[in-house]
Amino acid sequence: MENTETINLSLLFNALLIPLVVILIGSIAKKLARGSGWQRQDFFWGIELTLSSISGGLTLLFESNIDAPNNYRNTGIFLLLSLILFVLILSFHQDYQNTTPKKEYLWLIGFSNIIGIGLMTIFVFAIKR
Repeated sequence: MENTETINLSLLFNALLIPLVVILIGSIAKKLARGSGWQRQDFFWGIELTLSSISGGLTLLFESNIDAPNNYRNTGIFLLLSLILFVLILSFHQDYQNTTPKKEYLWLIGFSNIIGIGLMTIFVFAIKR
């Protein structure tokens, strides 16, 4: 039997660290494809992180190994919350993208990324476990 620390580290690596690394690689790819230096938009990860959380929730929901009704309910609530926050992040982009750098840093790199990372963390440690 594995101890809890090993399970948590494995879960952290597989479900949280890997998507974050892939999103970072996506930022590097945006920069390379554009052919110019780094831009703030390369670090607007809120949309990608939120969609990753939604994807994880949908995958979990449709897996056949969910057996407890509470797991279905919790996953459904998580998906609803994720979709609502996804729309909120999209509205942040409408309101603050291409405005002042201060607003972009605060709303798109700050709040949007925190929401996305928060959703992924909730998924990994509260929903998927």
